[in-house]
This record gives sequence, structure tokens and C-alpha cells, in this order.
Amino acid sequence: MTGIKFRSVGVALAAGLMLAALSQTDAAELQHVSVRLDWLAGADHAALFLAKARGFYKDAGLDVELNDGKGSLASLQAITAGNDDIGLASLSTMAIAVGKGVPLVAIAGIIQKAPDSVIALKGSGITSPKDLEGKRWGFIPDDAGARMFPAFAAANNIDVSTITKIQISYSTLYSSLIDGNVDFVCAWASPDAFKIAKIKPIEPPIIYADHGVNTLGTGIFVTKDTLAKKADMLKAFLAATVRGAAEAEKNPDAAIDAIIAERPSTDRAILAEEYSHLHEWLHTPNSQGHVFGWMADADWQQTIQLLTKYFDLPSTVKVADVYTNDVLPSE
Repeated sequence: MTGIKFRSVGVALAAGLMLAALSQTDAAELQHVSVRLDWLAGADHAALFLAKARGFYKDAGLDVELNDGKGSLASLQAITAGNDDIGLASLSTMAIAVGKGVPLVAIAGIIQKAPDSVIALKGSGITSPKDLEGKRWGFIPDDAGARMFPAFAAANNIDVSTITKIQISYSTLYSSLIDGNVDFVCAWASPDAFKIAKIKPIEPPIIYADHGVNTLGTGIFVTKDTLAKKADMLKAFLAATVRGAAEAEKNPDAAIDAIIAERPSTDRAILAEEYSHLHEWLHTPNSQGHVFGWMADADWQQTIQLLTKYFDLPSTVKVADVYTNDVLPSE
């Protein structure tokens, strides 16, 4: 697999040294850590599942529990309520919560080039942004991709007044498009596009980030209280996760096996297809070449600007309020 560019050898060595220093703990003394995923296990969670399967978390003195999620909002609520220690969620959604006074902070970015895209069936005639004019859009109110669509439209001079909006739900997202009830939907190029294409051929997804609009995607976050009081645990967790990412890069099949072992109902073919494209989303040009999870100030600046304009994020929210790289392994 090519394209995942982070300093895997040096970072893995540094992470290994950190883990060695932290591994003088008997199994009975492992610190339990509950992690709430943003959704069902997928390729973007590979580093965590492989780190658990290979015993990297145990090496770090941690007993890590990986729990499926039900969306970013549910993950935010679980962490804020103290039901789990560490969460995964859309970093944009997390930033909006911070703007409402919720004391959260991102500590690593996983999906940094957002896969938000326009998906249409083959033969729809939708192959470029302007082709959306005059078409029927299946939109989900308050979905992040739908809410960011006006920014995408503005950046590409799309006349939104010509687009017919048809409200759908998450449960009918795929069927509405496949059955021809709408001409396009806004969803992730990975894995949504793969799942739709498995049923019916699609045009290449039109990815927002390739057309002038990118917000940071899925990331790892905690409460600010956890960051302040459990920094050593977070450093151990992220060091093991970075080690898992390096191992997954070297052996994608092992990463897929690790997910399937814990989530047997996962579709291996879709997971493998999703993983083969994962490298496309892990970094932006600003974070390329840095350790897995490292986030760039410039990317957060753009994310906050877009959230302020299109999601009513208070202008008082600053980059320093929403993220830190301080608990990642040193580069």
C-alpha cells in the first residue's frame, strides 16, 4: 500500500521506546480505558483495533475497550457524561460543541481530508459541480455534509435555487439514490460510495475537499478535565495507537483481520476496499509527513472559518480552544 506518508520507522521506534518505559505494569494493574467510536468499526479505526490485537495497549499498561458508536453527537454525549474516557467523532461537530461551552479538546486527527462528497449514479450526468444544477438532492437535515453544501456550492458557483431539495433520512440515504427517487446525495466517498457502488454503478464522487472546501474529519477527543488529569494515560494510548497505525501500513491484511476478529459481522470486501483508499484521507498537504494523528494549525483555521460562516460557530472560538498535539509521540 502506498500513499500513507508519516515517519513510520522513526515514529514507531519512538512510540516503542515510550511503550517500553510504560510497560512495567503487571496485567492485574492494567488501567481500564473505555473508547467510544463514532460509528460501527471501519477502516479508519484500523490503528486502534490492530494496536489492541497486537497487545500494544497492554504493553502501555492499558486495558482498552473499543465500543461501537451511534454517530458523532452520541459519542460527544458519552464522553461529556463520563461514560467513556476517549471518543472519536467528527472534529467539526466537536468544535461546534466547544462553541456551545462543552469542555472538549481534540488530541489526534484520523481523517483529516474530509471524505464529504456528492454521490450520483452512473449515467446521471453528474460528473462536475455545475452538473448539480436542475437536479434533485436527497438531503438529511443537520447532516454535516448537507450543512456544508452551501459552502461547496458557493466555491463552485452552483446556482442552488435550481436544485430541488427532497428530505430523506439516514436509513433511506442509499435506497433513495439507488431507487431513483433523488439524483444525488451528500455522503462520504469512503465508505458510503463503496456501499452504493456495490449495488449500482456510480459516477466518481465529487469530493468537497477537491473543490475548495475542506474541514477536518474524524478525530480522537477527550474532555479538558481528562487532558489535564490523565495526560500520561493519553500519551500511552496515543503512542500505542501510532504504533498500530505503523503496523497497519506495513500489513493491511492484519489490520482488517483485527477488525473482523472483534466485529465478525463486518463485510470484509467493503472493509478491504475502504482500507485501500484510507491513505487518501489521513493527511492534508499541511499535515503530510508528520506523525499519524498530528493536526496542522492551518487546517484548523480553515475548519473554524467554515464552521463560523455556515454552522453558526461563535467567532470567539479560536484554534487553541479546540485541539492540541501535545499528547502525541514526539516527532
